[in-house]
Amino acid sequence: VKSKFIDSLDRSYDLNKGSKERTGLLNDLIQNGHSIEHPGSQESFMPVAPGRWRVVYAPHMTTMSGLAGGEFSVQYDLNDDGTIVSHAKCNFPFFKGFLSVSGTYGSVNNKVCRVDFDEAWAKASSNENEEPYPNIQSVPDSIMKSLIRTLGKAAFIEAFAVFPISFLDS
Repeated sequence: VKSKFIDSLDRSYDLNKGSKERTGLLNDLIQNGHSIEHPGSQESFMPVAPGRWRVVYAPHMTTMSGLAGGEFSVQYDLNDDGTIVSHAKCNFPFFKGFLSVSGTYGSVNNKVCRVDFDEAWAKASSNENEEPYPNIQSVPDSIMKSLIRTLGKAAFIEAFAVFPISFLDS
């Protein structure tokens, strides 16, 4: 079941456009795949969570980016101490570069996790091979850094910090 979904992807390590076929295959994986029990519990996800994760299928992201005339490439670095750093590489007519956030992740219950971002930063860049600032401390001090930090903190909405987890495997 899992291989059918993976085989449907055009890109293995980057966002793929949403389609009825892929969504159907993903739903089939959720219903019929062999998930780790209690995928939202910290005890279940901590053995497999640490590492770099790339978003390969999120129709809401590709729809939003398409409406804005661009695209995202999203990665999450989850650490075994419960901290998280996320970088969204952006390629839009109005901004090219990285939007980044950091904070913590944990469990709400056996089926829901939460992410609490408390820092935000950006790096404009049109160089395809450039990397984001790895953390807020590496961003040079400036008015823009202060503005983005303030706007980022204001944009973190608690109601959007919880995520149901329907499937988890190693």
